[in-house]
Formats: sequence, structure tokens, C-alpha cells
Amino acid sequence: MKKTVFRTLLAASAAVILIAGTEGQIFSIAASGIRSLTNSSHSQLFDTNRVHKLDVTLPFSALAAGDVASCANGGYFGRTNRNLRYAIGLPRAEAAPNEGMLETKSILDQHPNTAVLALGDLVYKHGEAVGFEDCYDPYWGAAWARTWPTPGNHEYHSPYAYAYYDYWQDRAGPDRNGYYALQAGNWLILSLNSEIDASPGSAQAEWVKEVLAAHTDSCTAAYFHKPAYSSVTRSRTDSARALFRLVAKAGVRFVLHGHNHFYERTAPLNAEGKPDQGGTTAFVVGAGGKSTQGNLEPAAFSERLITGTTGMLKLTFTNKTASWTYLTGPGSMETDSGTVQC
Repeated sequence: MKKTVFRTLLAASAAVILIAGTEGQIFSIAASGIRSLTNSSHSQLFDTNRVHKLDVTLPFSALAAGDVASCANGGYFGRTNRNLRYAIGLPRAEAAPNEGMLETKSILDQHPNTAVLALGDLVYKHGEAVGFEDCYDPYWGAAWARTWPTPGNHEYHSPYAYAYYDYWQDRAGPDRNGYYALQAGNWLILSLNSEIDASPGSAQAEWVKEVLAAHTDSCTAAYFHKPAYSSVTRSRTDSARALFRLVAKAGVRFVLHGHNHFYERTAPLNAEGKPDQGGTTAFVVGAGGKSTQGNLEPAAFSERLITGTTGMLKLTFTNKTASWTYLTGPGSMETDSGTVQC
């Protein structure tokens, strides 16, 4: 009898810890697992090499930004309440959006037919399912069918980024590993995952090498959440640096990142992050809703750094070039523009 009571108390304690530790997400995680087990269908968007051919004619444009949605939610207890109510289907109060996300939504609305490259950390704080449904989707969700995402570290604050993959489905790639490629005319654009292993010999690294080797006649670009090189250096960038090394050695013309909440463009860099006229230019476009205030000291390799405003990078691809313009939120006159040769 005592053993039964002890086991019951132990099980109840474990349940409380699970609910508290995941802020109530455990119920959504369980539902996600059931859906994954019952839905074994494969992506219809990608070929066997994880490449999706976009139906476009050049010139072709895309908007890019990351670090987007952060709605007021009442802190820990508010998030737990929203997660629990979401998991059992109870109504929830409308989530109050952050002003920056509304500013970049306005940019999206001004370009209604333009593809969107979403550069990770799309909903704060933990990339949970209720965050995507209540905070991201009512605003940036209108562009879902033209958005091609990459995951950020905040998506992986939820176990295995389950909510990110549930929300984006096939558009996150042909499986739940979060890397794939888009082919637009003669451009091959790699969407990579800086939150999983990219070291030599990893599945992601081997795929990058294979897909680039199969498209040697293409102009190439890439995007992944964490920057390998930026004026603000942050921890846990091993995968980002491994990815940058891979694409730079292959001659990829430029890469796009989020993570740091500002806009930055580096000089062309070699695989080790040193300035090299024939190297790869890195853009940080992490002000899609969040923005860093105040001045920052640019690194020696930085050619343009804009803080204090939200914004999105507009890219226009032709057969031989990619041109860029940084579109800022209201009240800012700062911008950046230029062209990189294929």
C-alpha cells in the first residue's frame, strides 16, 4: 500500500515538474507526437535532393528578415496559462503584438506577391505552438504561402522545435531537420539549419556538398539563422561557422542571417571570416520585429551597420546579379543598397 502511494506521489510530482518545466507545452508536445506518428506522408514540394523549383521568371524578388514576433503574455504564469488553454482547446485573450512586427508586416503588405525568406526566431519566447497561432500567424501568417523559413535558436527552446515544424509543415523542408534548397531560375538558394550539427561528415554538411556539386552552373546564395561573423559575437556558433566555411569554400556569393537584432553587411569574407574580395558577403537581417537600440562598434570587416529600427532586406535576382535594398520601418531614413555579381 505504501509503495502504491509513493509511486502515485512520484508520478504526480513528475507530472507537475513536466508541466511547470515546459510552461504547459507538454500537452502540445504530446499532441504533436501523435500527429507525427499518424501522418507518414512525404513532402510533395521537394525532389529527392531536397530541392524545390520555384515557378518564377527572372528578375525575381524576395524579402528577408528574422527575429519577428514577441507578444505580451504575462511572463511565466501567463505563458503557462496560454499553453494549457491552447492544449485543451479553451479560448484565449488576444495576444498584444510587438510594434516592430507591425512595422515589418506593413512592408510585407506593400509587396504582396514577393517571396519571403524568414530567418529564424519567428516567435518569442520559446517558439511554442500557441505563440505561432496567437502571435505570429495573425500578422506575418498572411504571407505563409509565400514564405520559406529557417529555424532559429528560439524555435529550439521547444523540444526538437516541434511547433515550428508543425506550423510550417512541408515548407520547413522534406523532414523535420530544417534544411533544403530553392531553385529560382539559375539561382540555387540554400536554407540551412544553424541549430543542428553541421560539422564535417554530418548529414547536413554532406548534403550541402552534394547539392552544390550537382549545381555547379548555378548562381548560389544561402540563409541560416545564426551569423558566423558579425559585429556582435554570441555563443554557440559552431554550426553557423561550419556552414559558412562550407558555403564560402564553394563560392556561394552571399548568406543571410538573423539572430542579432540589427542590420549588418560585411565585406566579402573567406571561409575563415577574413576579408577577401572574391569571398562571401554576409548580411545580418535580425530586425524583423526586434531591434537593437543605441550605437554599436562595427567590426573591422563590417561595411554597413544599422541599429534602432526594424527592417527587411529586399533582394532582386537576375541571371547574373543579385541586388539588395534595406527597407526600414517608419521614422528611419537609413538604408543600404548594392549589387553582387553571380
